Amino acid sequence: MKSLAGRYAPPGKRRLRFAARTRRLVQTRQPSEAGPSLFPWQPGNASDVTSCAPAVRQITPRRDRPEERRPWWDFDTMRPTRRLLLVGEGNFSFSASLCDASNRETHITATCYESEERVSRQTLAKTNIQLLRRKGVEVRFCVDCTKLKDSFLPAKRNFDCIYFNFPHCGRKAGVTKNRELLTKFFCSCADVLAEKGEVHVALCKGQGGTPADQPMREWHNSWQVVAMAAGAGFILSDVHPFNLEDVHGYKCTGYRSQDKSFSVEGALNHIFTRGLPFPHPRPVICQTELEGKRVSIQVPEIFVDKINRCFLDTNSDHPVRTINEKLIAQLSQTFPLQRVDHSLSLLHQGGLSAVSQSNAFWIIPNTKENPNSDPIGKGTARGVLFCGVHFCRDIDQDDRMKAQEGDQLSEHYLRSSLLVHVQDVIRRLSFLPGTLHVLSGPVFRKCLISPRTLPVFHETLFMCAVDKGTEGSCIQMLMDNIKNTISSLLPSLSCFTLNSTVEEAKSSETIELNDSVRPDPQLDKTQYIICVKTDTSDSKASGSCIGAIAAAPCGPINSELGIVCASVNLDLVAMQICGISDWRMLWTVDERFLNQFIGGELGPFKSFSLYPPSYVHDVSFWVPECEQFDEVAFHTIARCVSQETVVSIQLLDSFQHPQTGQISLCYRLTFQSCDKALTRQQVAEMQMQFRKEIQQCLHITLR
Repeated sequence: MKSLAGRYAPPGKRRLRFAARTRRLVQTRQPSEAGPSLFPWQPGNASDVTSCAPAVRQITPRRDRPEERRPWWDFDTMRPTRRLLLVGEGNFSFSASLCDASNRETHITATCYESEERVSRQTLAKTNIQLLRRKGVEVRFCVDCTKLKDSFLPAKRNFDCIYFNFPHCGRKAGVTKNRELLTKFFCSCADVLAEKGEVHVALCKGQGGTPADQPMREWHNSWQVVAMAAGAGFILSDVHPFNLEDVHGYKCTGYRSQDKSFSVEGALNHIFTRGLPFPHPRPVICQTELEGKRVSIQVPEIFVDKINRCFLDTNSDHPVRTINEKLIAQLSQTFPLQRVDHSLSLLHQGGLSAVSQSNAFWIIPNTKENPNSDPIGKGTARGVLFCGVHFCRDIDQDDRMKAQEGDQLSEHYLRSSLLVHVQDVIRRLSFLPGTLHVLSGPVFRKCLISPRTLPVFHETLFMCAVDKGTEGSCIQMLMDNIKNTISSLLPSLSCFTLNSTVEEAKSSETIELNDSVRPDPQLDKTQYIICVKTDTSDSKASGSCIGAIAAAPCGPINSELGIVCASVNLDLVAMQICGISDWRMLWTVDERFLNQFIGGELGPFKSFSLYPPSYVHDVSFWVPECEQFDEVAFHTIARCVSQETVVSIQLLDSFQHPQTGQISLCYRLTFQSCDKALTRQQVAEMQMQFRKEIQQCLHITLR
C-alpha cells in the first residue's frame, strides 16, 4: 500500500492523456502471427537520435510459464541470511504479509516516505506497524526512496532485495514525472543493493511498457521501466503477474492520494538485477610463433574481449565444447579418429583467390620487439596454439608505432576458416585412408551485421583420406553421423538437408544461408551445405546452414587418394540446440549464462535480460567519387565502435545527384545489448564516434 501524502500514491484505472506534441515518432511492432519480431520498427530523421523502445525478443514471458514463476518470498534462492528493504509503504500491509511468509533468517526493513505521526492516523497502518515491531521488523519513516544512500549507513546497506509496489508521484502526475521517479529510484538502489541483489517493481496493467503487458500500450504512453532502470545499470531479468491471492492481507490503497483502493488486475511484478558494465578495452599486443619465428601482432579491437577465451578447453562447460565433444564421440563410433593436437597458426598467408580482402582481418606481424627469437623446434603443424597465445600487456600509442617499425614479415590475415590449414596438415601428417582427423578452434572474419551472422565462431573440421571414387560414401557417412548427433540433442529437429551447392541452399525457401559457413575456394567444386530446421508453429520459419562438406584431391602427396572435409559451425549449432537467438550471448562474460550449462548439460536457454530497449539512429553521407562503397567495412566499424551493440543496419535511401552524379546513402542503425544495460546517452556517444570513424576511414562526407 502507498502513502496518502501523494508522492507515491498509485494510480487507479485512469487513462493517461497526452497532447499531440508529446507524441514521438516511435512505434513498436506487435508480435505477428509468425511470432514476435526481433527489432521494433522505429522511424527517425537522417542525422541524429530518434528514440528508444523495448525490443520484442523471441522470449516467452515468465507470466506465460506459471510453473516457473517463483513467489516473492522464495527466500531459499539466495544466501541463508537475507536482508529485504521495502520502500514507499503506506499502510504496511505488504510488509506484514511478507513478514508472515518469511523465515527467521530474513531481516526486513519496512520504510515509508511520510512521518510516523501522519501514517499512524490510519487504523490499519497503526495496527500493522505494531505487529511488525513485535516481530522484530525494522520500521522507518521519512525515507526517500530516491535518496536511500542518505538513509542507511554503509554497514546497514547491501540489501538482497528491494521492493517498490506501484510507485507513483501522486494525484494526476503524468508519465514523465513517474519516469523520473523510477530513474531516481533505480539510481538510489544501486547504492544500497548487494552485488547479486534484486529490485522488484510492481506496476499496474500497461504501465511498464514491455511486451509482457497485454495489451501493450504505445511506447510514449508507458513508464518505460526497462529503459529507466538501464540508467542505473539494471536489466529486467524476470516478470510475472502480481497476484493478490499470493499476498494475504495486502490492501492496495492510495488512489489519487486518497484512502481508496485501486485495481491491480493485470498488474505485473518486474524483477531487475545488475547488468555487467561495458568494458573499456585498450589495444592489446599478443606474441605468437609464426613461420619459425616469434612475432608480435596487435589484436583487432573488435576481438580484444573474444580472443583467448578457451571455450574448447577440457575444463570448459560452454555449450560449444559440449556439442563438439558429442560430435567427435559419435563419429569415433564409425571412423578411426585422431585429434590434431599440434598447434595451428592463428595467422595465415594467402592470396586474394583464397579469401576476399574485404572479409579478412589483415595483419602485419612484427619481429623487432623480439630480437632474440629463435626458430622453434622441428615438428608437425608448426605455429601457435591459439589457447596458448601470450598476452604481454596493454599498449599505448608509442608501442603501436614501434610495432610498425623494423623487420616485418609478409602480410597475413586472421584465419577465416580452419579449411585454410587443410593442405598444410595433409603435408605434415601421415594420412591413412579411412582415418578421421579432427581440428577445432576459433576463426575470424568481417561480415555484415545480423543476429545470426558471426564475425567470430568456433569451427570443427573433420578430414578423411579415402580412395578416389569413394568420396560419396564418405560424405554420406559423415552426414549421417552429424545428423544423428544433432538429432539426439535437438528433438524438435524437423529438417536436415544436404544441399549440393551454395546456390541450391539459397534457393530453398526455408533455408537462410549464412556466409560464415562457405567452404574455402581452394577446395574442389564438389561442395555441400548442411542445413537444419526445427519444428515451429510457423511453417515459414527459416532454418540455419550449420556447416559444409567438400571433397578435394589429395594433391601431389598421393594421387590415388582424395580428401573429404566436413566443416561445422559449432556456435550456430549451439544457438539452434539451446534456442539462443543472438550469437553475442555465447560470448557474454556474465556468469548467468554458463550457470545454465554446468556439467555440460544442454537445455533451453533462459535469457536473464528481457525486453532490452533499442535505440535508433540514422546517418546520411556522400560516398567518395570514383570509389566503390565498402559496406562490409561500414558494418565492421559499427561493430567496433558500438562494442557489438549495433544489431541492425538498414539502407533507407540511395540518392544520386542529377548534376554531379555523386551518390548519397542513408542508413539506419539499431542499437541493443543482449546482456548489459544500454542507455540513450551511451548510444548517443557511440553514434557520434561512429560518424567520426566512418568519415576518417571510409573518406565519406557527412550530410
